[in-house]
Formats: sequence, C-alpha cells, structure tokens
Amino acid sequence: MRKKHGLRTKLLSGCMALLLGAGVIGGVQGEEQEVSAATSISGVSEISGLPSDFIRGVDISSLSAFENAGTSFYYLDGTSGDMFDILSDAGVNYVRLRIWNNPYDSSSPYKGYGGGNTDLYNAKVLGKRATDVGMKVFIDFHYSDFWSDPEKQFAPKEWADYSLSQKKSAVYGYTYWALSELLDYGVNIGIVQIGNETNGSMCGVGGLYDNVWDLSSGVAELMQQGCYAVDDINSAYGSSIQKALHFTDLNTNGEWYAQCLNNQGVDYDIYSTSYYPMWHGTSADMTTTLTNIAKTYGKKVMVAETAYPYTLNNLDSTSNTVSSYCMNYQNYDVSVSGQAEAVRDIAAAVNKVNTNYKSGYGLGVFYWEPSWIPTSSSAWGTYGTGWASSSSGNFELLYKSSVTYYSTQDKGSSWDNMALFDTNGKAMKSLYVFNDMAGKSSNASSGSSSSSSSVSSTLDGTYYIRSKFSGKYLNIASGSSSNNANLEQYSYNGSSAEKFKLVSDGEGYYTIYTGASSYSKVLDVAKKSSANGANIAQYTSNGGNNQKFALVEVSSGVYAIKTKISDSNSCLDVYGWSSSDGGNIAQYSYWGGDCQLWYLEKVSD
Repeated sequence: MRKKHGLRTKLLSGCMALLLGAGVIGGVQGEEQEVSAATSISGVSEISGLPSDFIRGVDISSLSAFENAGTSFYYLDGTSGDMFDILSDAGVNYVRLRIWNNPYDSSSPYKGYGGGNTDLYNAKVLGKRATDVGMKVFIDFHYSDFWSDPEKQFAPKEWADYSLSQKKSAVYGYTYWALSELLDYGVNIGIVQIGNETNGSMCGVGGLYDNVWDLSSGVAELMQQGCYAVDDINSAYGSSIQKALHFTDLNTNGEWYAQCLNNQGVDYDIYSTSYYPMWHGTSADMTTTLTNIAKTYGKKVMVAETAYPYTLNNLDSTSNTVSSYCMNYQNYDVSVSGQAEAVRDIAAAVNKVNTNYKSGYGLGVFYWEPSWIPTSSSAWGTYGTGWASSSSGNFELLYKSSVTYYSTQDKGSSWDNMALFDTNGKAMKSLYVFNDMAGKSSNASSGSSSSSSSVSSTLDGTYYIRSKFSGKYLNIASGSSSNNANLEQYSYNGSSAEKFKLVSDGEGYYTIYTGASSYSKVLDVAKKSSANGANIAQYTSNGGNNQKFALVEVSSGVYAIKTKISDSNSCLDVYGWSSSDGGNIAQYSYWGGDCQLWYLEKVSD
C-alpha cells in the first residue's frame, strides 16, 4: 500500500498560502524532572540533563532585508543592539540560513521575490556575523529560487529544462561551489541541509511531478549528490560538516521516509524535521518517532523548524499563516509565556532521544524566523521584508499557467504573530527561553542602562509620569499629604496628586517630591526593603537610600525608575500588570517590560 506522501490537508493548505512545511508538538510535562532556572526570564524551567552542546538555534535568514529597510532591534530592556549580540546574550548558539539560487526576477529591474531575498551573498554576510559571535551555522539549500515545501518544489530558473542527469550535476556543483564560497568567507558551517521539506519531491523531481513518492524516481539521487558535495568539501577543507535531510509531517510519515532513504542507500548524518505545535500532534509522539528513526537507522535527529504564536492578532495588512483557523492543536496558551513553554517542551522532547537511545543523537531545535516583524508596506517589495513580492509570481509562471503559491502583489509579514520580538523590534521574554532551558543566565540589556552612569543629569523639574504599559499616571492615593499615602496609577486628571518634582543629588540619583504634599514629602521604598513587592509610598524626606531613584533612559523618552536601595537592580513596577485605576506601584527586579517603563511629561508648577 502506498504511503501518504505528506501533502497537507485542505485545512493546513488553506493556512499555508505562504510556504512552510509544518509540524510540531503538544505539551510534554510530567516525565522529566524539572529543575527551576534561578534566573529564568521566560518563566520556563531548566531541562534536566541537557547537553552543553545541545543546539539552541534560530533561523534568521531574512534579517538583512529588515536591516536594509532601517529596522532596529532591541534587548528586553529596550536598549538597542546588534541582532547577533541580542541572540547570543539570550542563549542562541546556532543559526540556520536558507539559500535560494537566484531569488530575483529575470528581467529589469530584477526585483527580488521577497522572503528576505535569501541568496548566497546574504548567507555569507549573516553567516560571518554569526561566526564572529561564536555561533555555528546551519545552511539550508532549497535548490529553488523561492520557497520550497511539500506543495512546491520548483527547480531554479536556470535548471528549468534540465534532465535528471543534468540536475544531479547541478546539485553537486552548486552545493560544492556555495559551500566553498561560505568557508572561504570565514563562515563556521556545522550542518548542511540538502533540500527543504522534501516530502517525496525535490527540485522539480518526484511525487509532485510523477506521483512516485518513495524518493526512487530521482529525489534520492539528487540528495546523494548534495551529500557527495559535502563529503568532498570536508576532504578539501579538513572540515567535519554534517549532512542533514529535511522532512515534515513527522508523526504521519517520518519513519516511512527514513525507510525510503535507507532503501535508496542515501548516505547522510541527520534526519531533520519541521515540527510546529499547532499543527502536528504531541511531543510525546515526536520523541517516539525520532527515537525509532535514531535506533533503526543510526541517524542523529533534530527539529530544524518550529514556532508558536504569541497572539492570533494580525499585526499588518497581510493575513497570518497561523490564525485561529489553523490551530489544530492548542496545548499551550497563545501568549508570550505559552510561546516559551512550547519551545522548551520541544527541546525537552528532542533531548529525550539522548536518554531513550544514545547520548549525542538528539541534537537540538531551531526556531523559525523569530524577527519577522511587520514593516512599512513600502519595504515589502523594495527590500524583501514581506513573504513575497509582486515579481514572485513570475517564477511560478515558468512552471504553471497561473499563480497559486506565490504572489502578483507585494505582501507583508505573514509570520509577525510568531516572532520572538514585538512589533517595535524589542525582544520579548520568550526569546530568553534558549538560556532558561539550559539553566543559564541571560543578558537582557546592551549595557547602556545597567548602571547609574547612564542617568541623565538634566531631568530636574516637575513632571507627570505616565506608564508605558497602562497609559495611566503615577498618583498619590486620594491626593493625601500624609505619611505612608500610597503610590498608585490613575487616569490623568491634572491634579497635584499626579505631579512629581525630580531633584538631582549630583551623584546620579534623584529625590522625587510629591505634589500631593506640596513638595514637602518624597517617594519612599517602605521599610528600606530591597525585596520584590516592597511598597512605594509618600514619606517625610530623610535622605535615605530608600528615597533615591535612578532615572535610566532605555530608549528615546522612555525611562526605568530604579531604586538605590536595591543597588539599581529593581525599579518602580505596575504590580501584577494592572491596567486599572488604583493599580499599585511596587518595587520589582528590573527586566525591562512595559510595566516597568515610564514617560516623563514636563509640567510648569
């Protein structure tokens, strides 16, 4: 009986007008011993027994397009930084980069197809930057000019009329040439992927074209040529690059494709899969399938693509790949914390292969395109920040009579709700899952806001102080002038209770006098406590460290108000993420969330 060939169901196909092959996991709690990560930012627990070299990776292929369009990225606290520093500081140790042969229209003005226009040059630039911060690089050859997955495996334009024999030569030659270019450029390549989501088809060959899905009609031969090229590169350069083959729909067809590869005698090292929690069953099933492949065929295994939504809202005018319509499984909250939990559990499930079978066989996991945030529509086609440009349809028309999979219009991000950065380019707490799962501490700041030395000396004056999170203002409860009157947030009313005077001590800290007391009393951390949750109230000035605050500008016009009593490790925080009038203000460890950030609005008094 012929096995399923891995084309998506109608439901999934409707969701995937973009590109991706799918797969991933449901929750896995209970079997492994959870070890709390003492410095966890994302909120996930440490994975017990995670190897030090476990891959905690991201696919960052489209980054150059965003940077070329002027997009900036920021640490969790809002300080700006280079993307590779931000990723490294969050625990990412590997990056995956896709390569399309020629993702540009064949006639003037040679407009890029979009999706980051991820050609070899792009991989060289990003690969070298990753190498320079100590990361390894995973190269993903699509052997196409645009997106390849189980629904579409179009050969590159230049290979359109090639026979199978010619395509075999072309795959070998292109792979060898591209890898030599990357290595000569200084890119530290650890893994090479021969084809992308090759469920029975690759480079215009196989099931989509002849209804033969078991790789026997040329797909295995093409894969082997790519593997031969990697072997020869290793010999020529003295390197030890591993060869990966990539499939999706793991729990449905994974073991069958591993058997097909074995039957065809393909010599490779790693069986890799796409695995997305909202599309592909449970992580327990994933562990079982990957363990069976590792045991039966002696292959290392990994998840080459995964992601999970932090919102189902559409954040630009291009519809999302993942919407409520596509959530076949929802074992995690659709939230930043749910996103982190999903990634952590996928990694734990892969790591179980190391205990279920043999150490070193469950390699790791890659998060797909964590920085694919919305941009201006003018950047979609100009820089390739959208998933497809108006010229991408021309590539499809080389092989079909109409445009189905690509586009005749410039499109934006269909992945923005899956990113690990918010719409302004600021890292979310979920990015730090990579260190948290390993029990490692993260650096959530570029350093420009980490000490009182960055405090401005020009802030003396009277202000309304507005929360970035709630939009409400600091307020002394009931406008009281008494000691211990509570500091809270409240809707703007312009009263003296919402006015605060900053007076510098000349040493990087401010005393904050309250309008409610006619500026005779000051903000005070109760009981001189440095603990999380310590209350903030109004009290008679005594010059103590619990009455001094550092105002640190973390981005233009946005401040953290840090407490000297905590050595500036903690700050004023809208406690419990309250958005209500009367929401309490307390001291809490600084991590840079919007509930800890404030705007100063100057008033005359």
